[in-house]
Amino acid sequence: MRRWAALAVAIAIAAACSSQRRPPPFQAVEPDSGTGGTLPTIDASGDGPPLCGNTIVPVIIERPNLYFILDRSGSMAEKLPGSAYDKYENARIALGSVMRAIGHRVNVGAALFPGTDSGNGCGVGKQVFPTQQGDPPSYLQQGKDGPVLTALLATLASFAPKGGTPTTDTIKALTPTLTALPGDTNVVLATDGGPNCNLVTSCTADACIPNIEGASIGGVACTPSFNCCDESFIQGAGLNCLDGLAAVAAVTVLANAGIKTYVVGMPGSTPYASVLDALAVAGLTDRPTSPKYYPVTDSDNLTQTLKAIGVKIAVSCTVELGEAPPDPDLVNVYFDTKVVPQSDVDGWVWTDDTTIDIVGPACDELKSGDVVQVQVAAGCPTEIR
Repeated sequence: MRRWAALAVAIAIAAACSSQRRPPPFQAVEPDSGTGGTLPTIDASGDGPPLCGNTIVPVIIERPNLYFILDRSGSMAEKLPGSAYDKYENARIALGSVMRAIGHRVNVGAALFPGTDSGNGCGVGKQVFPTQQGDPPSYLQQGKDGPVLTALLATLASFAPKGGTPTTDTIKALTPTLTALPGDTNVVLATDGGPNCNLVTSCTADACIPNIEGASIGGVACTPSFNCCDESFIQGAGLNCLDGLAAVAAVTVLANAGIKTYVVGMPGSTPYASVLDALAVAGLTDRPTSPKYYPVTDSDNLTQTLKAIGVKIAVSCTVELGEAPPDPDLVNVYFDTKVVPQSDVDGWVWTDDTTIDIVGPACDELKSGDVVQVQVAAGCPTEIR
């Protein structure tokens, strides 16, 4: 099966009409997830020259898996700068915005950490939304949330921030689920702190999270000279040791299985930048400049960052066709209802008989996430820029 880079792509192959004069204006078409179904017809109504090429043959689309692992630790209850909502709610809102834009191009799943089955706040995180195909583009075109997004947002809203940050054990627990998913899988890990909750670790003051954050426990200041993660101070204090190396190892296991991990640092995560950088490098998603992970500062920045990651995962400027059109000079590419002229500067080019590359500003437009569908139509003379 060809991989379609998760674009809602349709190739229209039609018998040419006797007076081929212009490509038809496309109407929105639901992408088919299978191989059959009724073939829709292009709207050929309206004034103008005769139309040619009026049958759309949907192609098989293999959507990537976009899997969110969200931190819901106690610190996520803090307000996000410039927002009336806490960090966890802002993450939920931003996720909704992203899925409205690209949900029709992906399969989506989600997990939260910590879980709810521990008295020490370190319960291993669990999947709360099994991976499934996103809503069809018709909901986006109508400005509505589809049933999948509605269910996802409702599920996330049923949890509240509480507890620690068992990042490592959560990723380990989810690894069998993630590696069992068919196709291309990508994880988005959003957290506002360093991983902790390792039951078997110990640390010095420089790796103790209360010390790193300048906290006090029971009226005792956590200073360089007093290690608040010392078990002789409080039983179980080692749970607050930074668990960076183990978290990096867990992400590396995913990377070795072909799963990338995008690391988003919510406000409050700056003291753990080196750990988040290491996670991004291990997850094969490190940015070319520092920080290597994706830091966010406010609600708008969070939405923009998640959308940029989602588009990177879901949108490609390479379009592969299931079969070669009868005549490459009778092919047109559409962004939604707009024809994109053929051009090696700003438009599209053939790279072989069944592959089209979108290039220049046209590629930038596609990667903006604002194009709902890409369609390729055969049967009308190619419009050339």
